[in-house]
Amino acid sequence: MVETLNKPQPIKQQNTVVRDDAFYNQIEQEFEAIKQRHRAKMGAEDVAYIKGLRLKSRIFEVLGRGLLWTSRNPLTFGAGVGFLFLHRNIEAIEIGHNVLHGQYDYFPEIPQFHSHNFKWKAPIDEEGWRREHNAMHHVHTNVYEKDPDLNHGLLRTNDLVPWQKSHLWQVPLYFGVVYPTMLYRFNAQNLGFTQEYRAEAFDTGNQGYAVVDTSYASKEQREKMHSRSVNRVLFKEYLVFPLLAKLTGRSALKVLAGNFLADTINNYWIGMTIQATHFTEDLQDEAAVDHKGRWYLSQLESSVNFKGNRWQSILWGHLNYQIEHHLFPDTPSHRYPDMAKDVKALCQKYNLTYKCNDSWAKAIKNYTAVFWKYSFPTKK
Repeated sequence: MVETLNKPQPIKQQNTVVRDDAFYNQIEQEFEAIKQRHRAKMGAEDVAYIKGLRLKSRIFEVLGRGLLWTSRNPLTFGAGVGFLFLHRNIEAIEIGHNVLHGQYDYFPEIPQFHSHNFKWKAPIDEEGWRREHNAMHHVHTNVYEKDPDLNHGLLRTNDLVPWQKSHLWQVPLYFGVVYPTMLYRFNAQNLGFTQEYRAEAFDTGNQGYAVVDTSYASKEQREKMHSRSVNRVLFKEYLVFPLLAKLTGRSALKVLAGNFLADTINNYWIGMTIQATHFTEDLQDEAAVDHKGRWYLSQLESSVNFKGNRWQSILWGHLNYQIEHHLFPDTPSHRYPDMAKDVKALCQKYNLTYKCNDSWAKAIKNYTAVFWKYSFPTKK
């Protein structure tokens, strides 16, 4: 059972909430209560959910590869690509991303889904991801030169980052070149290769960009980590299955093309899902980490949701509930829709903004506008 909190009213001055230590303490209590209330419900349902997802993922893989293998017309070929995309997507975002946040570390009966045991079916090194994504992005969200995902890759998304001529092309560059290979590029950023490129390519180097710590491994070791995680996908998708098709008298080219399409669609899907929920233009104070209540507010202010139904949410890894994910990153993601009701009520109580787009398309439009705005030098 979760204790009922005393709920004093926020301190007000001229109709404005004063954010002092008392207010932050109050906010911390409120968000902690939401977290504990929903964690108290965790158990067999969560174990069944993640195991059921893995089973569905495997079924989709068998269907997808089988249809690509045997297809004789565009309809069955397209269905094969679709099922293979479902497999790749579920494994990458609803299973892999969430498992690596430790969402299923609470359950001893499923050690294969514990964050430090898990092997990702994506071209991303698990250790590099945890260091960049969990330890930096989720701690210093939208903090200038602290959050590596604030200006992912070469992006400029605020006027503090020094403008470079290459920023003029960031909208077509991301939609035409980066998104088709987004997961592979995440790996390059996580392991420090993107910042090494910026240091050479930009006359201001990494000024305005967060730099990941690479001291835990030499460049040679990081290159091996990158190759190992990327090649496990490339080897399977672009060598093993096309070769097996050829050896069994099927079209290796058809299997290769289907795998390529599923891979590309999956990269687009995940890239646009993640970026649609992050770029809200609000930079946060680095000192937010000094108080849990203040940190909770920084996560609320740094994220934006978009609406979708249950099945769409699974395919988005429940990142259409990005607010709840940033507030409670190690709580199983399928609980976010219920948690969102409590977060919305809390926001209404304290007159806090809860940002939510009406659709994924609207969210994409909004973040593209941010990309476009900062493609050009800031007017003084």
